[in-house]
Amino acid sequence: MIIGLDAHTIGSNLGGNETYAYNLFLALASVDQRNEYRLYFTRDSEKLRTLAAAPNFSLVPIRPHTPYLRIPFALPLELARRPVDVLHVQYVPPPFTRTPLVVMIHDLAVLHSRAFFTRREHWRNRILLPWAARKAARVLTGSEWCREDIERTLGVPASKVVVTYHGIDARFRPVAAGTTGAVLARYGITRPYLLSVGNIQPRKNLRGVLDAFVTLKKEHGLPHRLVVVGKRAWLFGDVFERVRELGLESDVTFTGYVPDDDLPAIYSGAEVLVYPSFFEGFGLPPLEAMACGVPVVASREPSFPEILGDAALLADPADPSDIARLVLAALSDRVLRAGLIEKGIARASRYTWEKSARRTLAVFESVVAAAPGGTARRR
Repeated sequence: MIIGLDAHTIGSNLGGNETYAYNLFLALASVDQRNEYRLYFTRDSEKLRTLAAAPNFSLVPIRPHTPYLRIPFALPLELARRPVDVLHVQYVPPPFTRTPLVVMIHDLAVLHSRAFFTRREHWRNRILLPWAARKAARVLTGSEWCREDIERTLGVPASKVVVTYHGIDARFRPVAAGTTGAVLARYGITRPYLLSVGNIQPRKNLRGVLDAFVTLKKEHGLPHRLVVVGKRAWLFGDVFERVRELGLESDVTFTGYVPDDDLPAIYSGAEVLVYPSFFEGFGLPPLEAMACGVPVVASREPSFPEILGDAALLADPADPSDIARLVLAALSDRVLRAGLIEKGIARASRYTWEKSARRTLAVFESVVAAAPGGTARRR
C-alpha cells in the first residue's frame, strides 16, 4: 500500500496542526514498516529529514507553498503522475483527484464561532468544510464531541467519521527545577509564573486570562508573572491592547513561538497552566502540562470535559472571576494541588501517538480495501 501524507505544515511553526502531523507521521514510521509513505512538503526542515530517515518514507516536494495553487493544482498533478492508494490531509483536500481521501477535521470552530476568525476564513471554510467532508472516504477527528458535531453540522454519516485521539510526546515529563534555568533565561522568564500556551488568536481567550490575572494581582497580591507562549496568529492586536489597558506591561512575558524541545522546561517551571479556550477539538497544551506535573485550569467548553476528565479544574471561559477563583485554588490548596498533579500525570499517559497511529493506519487499510478493485499498489 502506498500512502500519501500532506506534510506542508511540518516546519512551519503552525502550532497544533504541525504538532499533530509530525507526531502522527513519526509514530506511523515506528509502527508500520510494511507500507510506503510519500510526504508531500513545500518547505524543507529538520523534522522532515527526521521522518525521511525511515526506510519506507520519502519526501516529495510540491510547489508553490500557497494553498491557492498547491491544493487545487500542484498536488493533484503529482497524484496523477505518481498515484497513491490513499491520501491523508488536514481540513481541505485537493479537488481534482480520484485518490481516496482521509481528511482530518480537528474541529468546526471556524463555523460556530465567527467572531474568532477573519471574515475570509469563516466564509472560505463555510464552503470548503462541507465539501471536504462529502469528498472524503473517511473523516478523522480528535474527540467524540467533535465527531458528533461533524455528523450533526456537516451531515456526515456516523460510519464515515472516526475518532483518533491525539497523543502526548514522551518528551513531556517533569523537568527538575535545577535544570530549567537555562531555558527560562533564554526567553526572559522569571519565576514564579502562570503559563498560557497557544497561538495568539481570539479563540484562545487570552483576554479572559488577562482579566483573571489582574484580579489575582490586585485583590490577592499574587507575586506571579504571566508567561504567554505562542506566535501571533490572527486578530491578536486586541490582546496587546488589553495588556496596556490593564497596566500589565511589566507583568506579562510574550515569548513568541517556542520549539518543542524547550516546552517541557517551560511547562515544568510554571505554577499553573491557564487555558480557558472557548472552543477546542482536543487541546494539546493542557495534557502536555499535566504530563510535566503542572496543575491545569482549562475551560468547561468542548471538548475539555471529555479529554481532561477530573484531572483539571474547568472554568466558565466567559467569566474571568471564575478563572481567577480556580487558579487561586490550584495555587493555594495543597491537597487539591497534589491531587491535580497526580491525576494529571495519569490522565496524560492515556494518550499516545502510537495509539493514534495504529488507529489511523487501520482507517487507511479500510479505505483502500473498500476502494474499487480493493487491491493496494505494491512498493
